[in-house]
Amino acid sequence: MEIEVQKESPHCIGCNEAFVNGQKHHSLLRIDANNFIREDYCEKCWATRPDAVETTYSHWETRYRDPAAAKATPEGQFMPLLKLCYESISQEGREFEATAYVSALVLRRQKVFRFIREEKEASSQRNVLIFADKYNDTQIRVIDPQLTETELRGVKQKLEEQLGYGKGQVDER
Repeated sequence: MEIEVQKESPHCIGCNEAFVNGQKHHSLLRIDANNFIREDYCEKCWATRPDAVETTYSHWETRYRDPAAAKATPEGQFMPLLKLCYESISQEGREFEATAYVSALVLRRQKVFRFIREEKEASSQRNVLIFADKYNDTQIRVIDPQLTETELRGVKQKLEEQLGYGKGQVDER
């Protein structure tokens, strides 16, 4: 059985007013002829909407995330790490591969990079991760250096030093 739920609406279903980025609103799923229907309401319309408990499957409170605002996030906060990642990719050697790999994973976690796929490098049979860079609208290839735990801690420390972060501010997950 496949269940499909619509994406968040950019406007309130009650008054048709557009949501602004970060605006708190309410979402509900109702059942209509064995299908799930998503409805998004502003606070005002949520308070005045009639209850239809028999058709309501679930409801929750959330904040609107405008895709245009997410794309327009200032590059400044990610630029040092993005620059370091690209510089490391262009260099050869295990140290640079490790820096590029960990940087790319952090940028993915911050939603700067989107993971596309993993493939094997033809010449060496090493794993290569392919990411889409949303700021530069390009794809990048990052070699997975198969880091040990000790190497990972070393790269994390190096990134913290190079980026001027206090100890523990770079997320190693």
